Amino acid sequence: MLAALVLAGVISAPIGTFGLLVQSRRRRHTAGAWPTARRVIFAIGGSVVLAVIVVVALRLLGDSEHLAVEAAAGLLVASLIWLPVTRRWKARGHLCWSSAIFLFVTYLAFVFQWTLDSHLGVASTIGGLVLWVLEVFAALLACAYLWEICDALGSEHWRRRNAKPAPGKLPDSELPFVSLHVPAHNEPPDMVLDTLRSLARLDYPRYEIVVIDDNTDDEELWRPLEAWCHRHGAKFAHLQNWPGYKSGALNYALRELTDERAEVIGVVDSDYQLKPGFLRRCAPLFADPWVGFTQAPQDYRGWTRSKYYRRLYYSYKYFFAVSQPSRNERDGAIFAGTMGLIRRVALEQLGGWDEWCITEDAELSLRLLRSGWSGLHVEESWGQGIMPLTFEALKGQRYRWCFGGIQILRMHFRSLLPGRSTPQNRMSIGQRWSYLAGAVQWYGDLLGLLFLVFLLAGAVNLSTGGGELFRKLSAFLVATVPVLVLLGLVRAVALLRRSTGASWGDAIGAFFIWQSTSLVVARASVLALFSKKAAFLRTPKTSENAKWWEALQANWAETLLALLGMAGIVAALTRPTELAGPLLAALLIAPTAGLAAAPINSWAAQRAALPPDMRRWRTTEWRRTRDRRAFVRGAAAGGLVTVGGVVIAAIALMLAPGKQPARSPGLLNPPAGPTHSPAPSAPPHATRSTSPSPAPASPTPSPTTPSTTPSTTPAPSASSSSAADSPPTSAPAAARAASSSP
Repeated sequence: MLAALVLAGVISAPIGTFGLLVQSRRRRHTAGAWPTARRVIFAIGGSVVLAVIVVVALRLLGDSEHLAVEAAAGLLVASLIWLPVTRRWKARGHLCWSSAIFLFVTYLAFVFQWTLDSHLGVASTIGGLVLWVLEVFAALLACAYLWEICDALGSEHWRRRNAKPAPGKLPDSELPFVSLHVPAHNEPPDMVLDTLRSLARLDYPRYEIVVIDDNTDDEELWRPLEAWCHRHGAKFAHLQNWPGYKSGALNYALRELTDERAEVIGVVDSDYQLKPGFLRRCAPLFADPWVGFTQAPQDYRGWTRSKYYRRLYYSYKYFFAVSQPSRNERDGAIFAGTMGLIRRVALEQLGGWDEWCITEDAELSLRLLRSGWSGLHVEESWGQGIMPLTFEALKGQRYRWCFGGIQILRMHFRSLLPGRSTPQNRMSIGQRWSYLAGAVQWYGDLLGLLFLVFLLAGAVNLSTGGGELFRKLSAFLVATVPVLVLLGLVRAVALLRRSTGASWGDAIGAFFIWQSTSLVVARASVLALFSKKAAFLRTPKTSENAKWWEALQANWAETLLALLGMAGIVAALTRPTELAGPLLAALLIAPTAGLAAAPINSWAAQRAALPPDMRRWRTTEWRRTRDRRAFVRGAAAGGLVTVGGVVIAAIALMLAPGKQPARSPGLLNPPAGPTHSPAPSAPPHATRSTSPSPAPASPTPSPTTPSTTPSTTPAPSASSSSAADSPPTSAPAAARAASSSP
């Protein structure tokens, strides 16, 4: 019966995905009783049609009538269960979600049963169960990615998108006084001055500008800023040997420099140029007394001339086009730092910015929501900054976001668990889910790396004459794994293209930019779990005339893993006449290409065309990273060793020979009789599904695909938002995981 249910999921999930990605006309009326009833009726009708397709397909594949009907009934029941949760979505979004979740659950149940019943031997069974646990975690990540996709593309009625008050309704005398804080650290003075001039041009009657230079060691960098502030009536402070990094500087500005009339605090990164209407649009939103913060999208300039920067731009845009609107619908929007405003009284009630977290902006928004304040995502772009101008700086940024995201998870995970609202934690279930899923998604990259190691071990085992179990399973794998990986890649890229307006080429390029940072994100996700102090990743010095081997040197670890992946592909192809060889080689292509993209992106970033001023800033970007390396000490080093030890032990256990031939996991016409009896090799038409894993994001997009089988190597995974010191949630992390989802 489980086999028939898995096949029903394998048949229905691709249909649901295809339906979601097909564009449809927008309806005028989406709120009210009739639109809600219409969506439910269409969802039920679509579920019935999907069930009929499953019955016909299973009968054509040779399953008995009663098995086909029971499998279709199970799919139909699973679809109906989700109707109360997905009532805002079109039928297509509902069908995509329910069919994919159905496949997740049935696949995991099937693999668990097969692992226990197939007489793999004690060692291989333990190894298989370890890998199954990883698959369960990958499936949970997949749920987070898939929800985001279905919410972004499948929602017909957006409640909070249309609930924002119209701008310009308040007279000037009633507009809140805003204090705009501009932190800077080792920034080129001409870049910061451009930012300050844009702030001076804001069309708003009541605001001040506060510039805080944070521990810049070169006096020539901050003196021009001080002079400009004195000439234009702005406030300026240079902090030397000041603790707390950016958070410490912002706390100083809040306590010592902010005008007592200020009701709203704004944060503007030193590279941003704002449009004059920013405060006119966003400050009036605080007329709602429960709004604690607003966040406008972070946008960028100087990206149109180069293919690399264009793709990087679209990878950033994913978070604010997909992740943030979905989170905002549940009042779970994240405060991403620059282009955000905060109610001063709320900030002071919480004690200011926390200096232990290197993503202080996202951590603050969680505390605001926990205290009962609300947040608003504003969809219009009101300012443009500068993306990381070198690939190494991008890796450092992704490292900080991930490290900070896991710091938040460690400190606040109890607040994110399901439970009743209390005076100490007023977060709703939807808000808790938004922040928990956003933090946990960072582990998609680590899972992807672990599955790559399993694949490499399988390739070595196969090429050296082992791999009996893998060869036996290959007929089961070959029909489903490539289909699921292809569906996941199409889903991630199509979502990126639909949400950002990117071309297919740019969307695929953005996807591989996410992939190429997976190693540094995986490292940060482990270190942050065990480290007590914030750790920065120092980026190497770069120059305009960098040589190609310098790109390899700066990304030596990714290059080494890519070479190992290529060796694994060659090793797998030493068995070209067996299904296992080409299949394993095909599964290694995606993660190997993602890692190989790191030095390629590094070289492309150094050579990409930029405006003259930005080209000059690119050569000094390394100076603006914190002069601290992420040293691995104590508990952090122990964490890396522990993770590595578990992986090595699981591989050794899985490859240990069993006393009896393993039973093949046939999905069609399974052999009768006791499940413990050894079975011959899998029938030619047998199939087997990998654990699905839906997508981003951002950022990162990073999806992960569970292993192909608990006792062999797993299918590859691609893991996962935004600007400078902002979203520690990986919209790009998020979409990447989609690459291997069904």
